[in-house]
Amino acid sequence: MKICCKLITFMINSHKKGETMWDPFDEQKTPKDKFFEIMYHANKNLVIEELEKLIERMAALEVLAEKCYGDDVEMKIQEAMFNNSDEVKEVEDDIYIHTMASILTKNE
Repeated sequence: MKICCKLITFMINSHKKGETMWDPFDEQKTPKDKFFEIMYHANKNLVIEELEKLIERMAALEVLAEKCYGDDVEMKIQEAMFNNSDEVKEVEDDIYIHTMASILTKNE
């Protein structure tokens, strides 16, 4: 409910500024499309904060991957992306959605 109220407030404020109204229910747009719209329109400090969290998490995962696979990390990543493309896409969409929700719940 809280996220829904934030989305509606965000949409109304964007529309008042003369910008194209963002529709979170537009089924033509992917989570990636919606993510980049929010990144463009949201408070810059919140966007930076969330991007920093993503980079920090990626760095931690890189360290773990290197400990597990050594010099073969890049090859293993490419294998995972090829062999598990559907699962990778689902996780990618989940990350876009989670990050959007985090920004929108903090954005006023």
